[in-house]
Amino acid sequence: MALLIPTIFASSLFAISALFALATFSYAAYSTMALVLPSDLFPRDVVATVSGMCGTGAGVCTIFATYLIGKVADRYSFAPILIAASLIPLIGAFITMVLLRRPQNSQSSSMTGNPLP
Repeated sequence: MALLIPTIFASSLFAISALFALATFSYAAYSTMALVLPSDLFPRDVVATVSGMCGTGAGVCTIFATYLIGKVADRYSFAPILIAASLIPLIGAFITMVLLRRPQNSQSSSMTGNPLP
């Protein structure tokens, strides 16, 4: 995902296209894991609620980000946008790793479908 940052300095259309393609592939791989995360963390009876709330949050954030991208691009350039687009998913993955704790008894929690403590 951090491959968007070098596109700021690239002048070859092929290089820019290749970097965007690799970054898009990384986003797709990350989003696949992020979409199933609620089913791994929460009990069956609340997975749909959590997924719906996450989708609503993503929609609201997308509206805000679209507005913000327009303002930043008009005032500066697309360079800060590409840097942020590269770093935000990495920061999100890091925060997820920090906040998730390993279950004390991983065998029993995986057998019962209980969320992580």
